[in-house]
Formats: sequence, structure tokens, C-alpha cells
Amino acid sequence: MKLALTYLLTVVTIYFSMISCSSDDNIVEPGSSERIEKNIKAVLDSVIENTHVPGLVAGIWAPNEGVDLVYTAGVANLETGEPLSAEMIFRIGSNTKTFTNTVLLQLVDEGLISLDEKLSGYFPDYPRADEVTIEMLTNMRSGIFNYTELENFWSQITINPTKMWNPEELISSTQNQEYYFNPGTGFHYSNTNTIMIGKIIEMITGRSLESNIGTRIISRLNLINTTYLIAGTEIPGYHSKAYYAGEYDSSFPECSELIDVSWAGAAGSMLSDIYELKTYSEALAGGTFLSDQLQAQRLNCFDAGSSIGLKYGMGIFEYKGFYGHNGGMPGYTSLMVNSPERNCTIIVWYNCQLETTPTELLTVIPQLIFPDL
Repeated sequence: MKLALTYLLTVVTIYFSMISCSSDDNIVEPGSSERIEKNIKAVLDSVIENTHVPGLVAGIWAPNEGVDLVYTAGVANLETGEPLSAEMIFRIGSNTKTFTNTVLLQLVDEGLISLDEKLSGYFPDYPRADEVTIEMLTNMRSGIFNYTELENFWSQITINPTKMWNPEELISSTQNQEYYFNPGTGFHYSNTNTIMIGKIIEMITGRSLESNIGTRIISRLNLINTTYLIAGTEIPGYHSKAYYAGEYDSSFPECSELIDVSWAGAAGSMLSDIYELKTYSEALAGGTFLSDQLQAQRLNCFDAGSSIGLKYGMGIFEYKGFYGHNGGMPGYTSLMVNSPERNCTIIVWYNCQLETTPTELLTVIPQLIFPDL
């Protein structure tokens, strides 16, 4: 979540650094499903062997190629050496944005709001709100300042990690900040956009965002381990320990339940597991939740200025036909993508937040399965 789209390395650097650190016996040419899975496992093992990532869980499903792989590596607890389990839930961070934006777009389909409406209709006192459309909030083209980039934001969390934040406070903290650019003329990843969307959903429906996500998405897909958390530090379920907050620091306290999740809210407060994210990501990319016309509009993605060529749409990104999102929270980072065309889903999470993230694997794993990429 914190600068989630900036922790990316180039394709050549990450791929060949992994390959060079693995034996010839581990890396083989793609071909049969067995060879593809062996290649993927070798890359995942190399993450544990050559970085500070304590552990990872990965689910890769490409049934047309015979790939059905659920794999864990590393440990869930650095002190005890407990292994990770694929059954564990984890903080999904900015993957939450796809849920929040899906609810908003459902309201668009229902005629309760238009993407052309101005932000001033909901936040009349916010600077330049009459220049910002609802669509600009969804695709990160509003130019509104990202509250997690405020100099004193993380210092406040460090001083008082259990502080409960409310959305109004997060939004108001950016009111005196200059826009990154004139609305609609650029791209900048800003959590403030999605916090605003969450509040707009509540204004329109008269119900909490938690309730909307619960009834419109979670219940519809029969998800039982996927939860929107309003506040609190607890992870209610079977989970790993979690480490680091953006960079390697062996003295940093274990942080799975250290910080009140309200700081992330509509932009990143949810929990899930790899199996339920598989179900959800396939529905998300496949258009289950929206009309065909609005789904096509959602997937019209713009250049996101990333080093690997990610493009960004309405609360969703695209990479070579794979649609989804990534997430980063203190202690957890993740990747969730699906390609409807190739019938392939990739879910990966690490129990840490470092510059090494699962998003880097997007430049490796799909190519191991589909050499034409």
C-alpha cells in the first residue's frame, strides 16, 4: 500500500539475478506443466535464498497449460521457524482498492452516480473539487495529494501505532497540499482518492463501506476468510507473523498486529487468503460485477509510469493482459492478477514489506508459463 507501485525492478535485473543464484538443475526450459512448475518453484525459492523475505505463499493456476500450483517457502515466524501455510490469511493492502472501486462502479451501473460528476458534489469545501471528476478518483488521475506521503504521517503512526484514524481526518490532512498536476492531466498513485471513494459510497447508500463490500462482493462470492476491517490491530484468524515496514531492519518489531488498520481504510484495510483471492480476482477481471460496457471502460488502462510497464484503470492495473492489483502494508506485500484470455490466475504474498515485492514476479512467472510473453 505505501507507495505500492514504486517498489519495482526491471525485468532483466530481477529475472537474471534469480536465475544466476539457482543451480542449472533447478531451472529448466518451459514446456510441460511439470517443467513450468519446477521453474516457478525455483524462482520462488530464490526469493527466500537471496533476499530478506522471511516467507511466501503462492498460488498459480493455468488449467489450459496443466498448471495447478500452490507453494510455500520460508517461515511464518522467524523466532520459532514455523513454516508458512497456504491456509493463512494476510493483510491484502491496496488490493482493497479493487473492492472499493467495484462497489462505486456498481453504483454507476445502478444510476446512482455518474463518473462525470464532480468531487465538489460530495466534498464542496475541498480545494479545486469542481475540477475533479469521480472517474479521476478511480484511475489516479485527480492529482490529489497522497496522505501517506505527508512527512509527519508515518511519524504519527510510529509514536501512536494504535491510534484510530477516521476517513475525514485522512482527507482533511491533504487539503492544504498542492495538487501533483492539474486534474486529468497526469497519473499519481494516491490513497486519498480511494478514501474519498469510500466516503462517497457511504453518502450515496446510507450504509457503511464494510456493509457494501460485504453484501455486494463477499457474500455474493461466498467468501468466508475475506474481511473489511474498520479499525483495530487484530487479525481475526490463522495468520503468520509479519516483518519490516518498507526496508530491512532487523530491529523493527514484528508488526502483524502492531498498527491500527484504520489508517488504510477504503484504500487497504482488508484481509483474505490465496484461494478466496483466486475466486475474487477471476470475477473481477472477468466482469462478474459490472455491465459489459462499464467493465470495458474500467479496463481501459493508462500508463502508470512504472518501470515494468504497468497500466492503471479504474481501481485496477493491467500488465500484458493480466488484470488485478498489488498491496503493501507494514509486514505484508502481495500480488493478485488474472488473465481472462489465458485463463491464468497468480496470487503471491510475502510476510514482509521490503523493496523486494511480489509485484516483481509479474515480470517472471507469466513468462515461464507463456513463453510468447
